Amino acid sequence: MNPLRALLVDDERLARKRLATLLERHPVIRVAGEADGMADAAAKMQELQPDVVFLDIEMPPGNGLDLILKQSGKEATKPSVVFVTAYDHFAVQAFDVCAVDYLLKPVHPDRLAMTVQRLEQAVQGVPEMAQEGWTLDSQVELGDRQTRRLVPIKDIVAIHALGAYTRVSLREDNSLVVLRGMADWERALPAEAFARIDRSSIIHTKLLRKIERKSRNESLLSFEGMTQRLSIGRAATSRLRKVIAGDMPPGLKE
Repeated sequence: MNPLRALLVDDERLARKRLATLLERHPVIRVAGEADGMADAAAKMQELQPDVVFLDIEMPPGNGLDLILKQSGKEATKPSVVFVTAYDHFAVQAFDVCAVDYLLKPVHPDRLAMTVQRLEQAVQGVPEMAQEGWTLDSQVELGDRQTRRLVPIKDIVAIHALGAYTRVSLREDNSLVVLRGMADWERALPAEAFARIDRSSIIHTKLLRKIERKSRNESLLSFEGMTQRLSIGRAATSRLRKVIAGDMPPGLKE
């Protein structure tokens, strides 16, 4: 496969330089150009027809999300988009415009490697993790650089975002920190048993045993096989109640 031609868009020169340096480790990506603002980016996208755009979101007075919406349909070949920003509150909007990935500054090399893999999959049409057909009887290999173990999907109680990583909470109060994004987990886990209740949390609804309201803005969740309780906010509690309304877990107490 020929290298993917990338356009780096950021109003900070040092940020562009750092990203370009990190991308040098990945021969599958070749930086074809850079832009320092919205007008420059729009022109370079038309001129270079890049395969992928690494795009900052906030570049006053412009906005990267608006740029992608305005450019939609204009290019002969629509590029893949990876948003690179210091602000995580744009994540939902970023994926709403079909971004391949969402990187937080400062970009971690390992996290960028995941993004490059996703770009290769997107271009080559390789099925993503979501299409592996996981069920509650499946097993997934998890772990860090030192430890690997096979974990049954049915033993995963909750998943919490930790920047580029996620903490996987298991029955018996065990947990693992792995380099895998929340979006990957959400797409891959069986929807009949797992629900993403906010940007930072996915829970195994079939193991949920109690929802206890601690205050107006906090609830505590208890799960089968886990003594620790998970604290969630008001919006997440509301989302959870809607998710389980039509399929109440057996033995759930409120």
